[in-house]
Amino acid sequence: MTGQVPEAHFKILMKHLLRYICTLSWALCLPALCYATHNRAGEIHIRQVGPLTIEATIITWTKSSSQNADRDTLSINWGDGSPMQAVARNNGNGKGVDLPNDIRYNTYVARHTYAGPAAYRISMSDPNRIAGIVNVNPPSSDNVAFHIETIYSFQDQQFGGPNTTPYLKQPPIDNACVGKVFRHNPNAFDIDKDSLSYRLITPLQSEGLPVPNYFLPSQILPGPGNSLSMDERTGDIVWNAPRLAGDYNLAFVIISWRNGAPIDTTIRDMQIFVDECKNNPPRVQTIQKICVTAGSVVSFTATATDPDSSDRVRLTALGGPFDTSLVNPAVFTV
Repeated sequence: MTGQVPEAHFKILMKHLLRYICTLSWALCLPALCYATHNRAGEIHIRQVGPLTIEATIITWTKSSSQNADRDTLSINWGDGSPMQAVARNNGNGKGVDLPNDIRYNTYVARHTYAGPAAYRISMSDPNRIAGIVNVNPPSSDNVAFHIETIYSFQDQQFGGPNTTPYLKQPPIDNACVGKVFRHNPNAFDIDKDSLSYRLITPLQSEGLPVPNYFLPSQILPGPGNSLSMDERTGDIVWNAPRLAGDYNLAFVIISWRNGAPIDTTIRDMQIFVDECKNNPPRVQTIQKICVTAGSVVSFTATATDPDSSDRVRLTALGGPFDTSLVNPAVFTV
């Protein structure tokens, strides 16, 4: 990680950023330049489908209004010396799925068979990130490439069993408010029952190459009221608290452990929208931890209240227990 941004240096950065935004607003009139505002977040998921065959899913969240930069195909590097493979987008009838806040969700699925069991670095690189990211190469984040990768290893089929990387159930696009505590968890679920650990890293622009001029979100206007951490056991990200509105990027690695040894790593690159918010987040009340015997029914209530008004709060639930591939998945009734 790089050091903190001194306040004087930060003011210079913001001055250039404002100048850049003015230039960008003019440049958006030129179609050719729309190419350079695209990638927001993503990761690569690996599922074993044969003794030496995997199914890779490249998952990206992009800027839906950047039509000239939209990708109907991406190239995947299988990490075994074979040529990179062009992979077609397969969701939304090949067009992706548009979400609120100028976000497009995309998936690209392909299969590959390896010559032998080993550890392989499976990756995807694509230009460019979106413009205006506060903590990535300001004021020119759109000139920085977007790179995600997963290191996958085959296990002994007789003794180790199959290996599938964890599913990340929580989308990597989230919202925060200036001056208010931000909490996020990737909601990782490993169908192989492997243990998981988490660690913050610097986002990448290519294999082994971090993005330039990166600062942790908490290093923007640093001070005693601005800290960020990730719990290595639970994956909880706590930013207490943002001090400047804008778009931020954060990257972390999820490590899968089996029998005390690491077997694969997944990098997720995520984006946080920080805004000036007048309202407070709802307060959720439910159980924190529970111990249950297999075969027993678990039933509990979750309630939420809005501290600012009597407005209704919509509750939703995500996570491994709701996975439809399970024998008896959980059900959340609103």
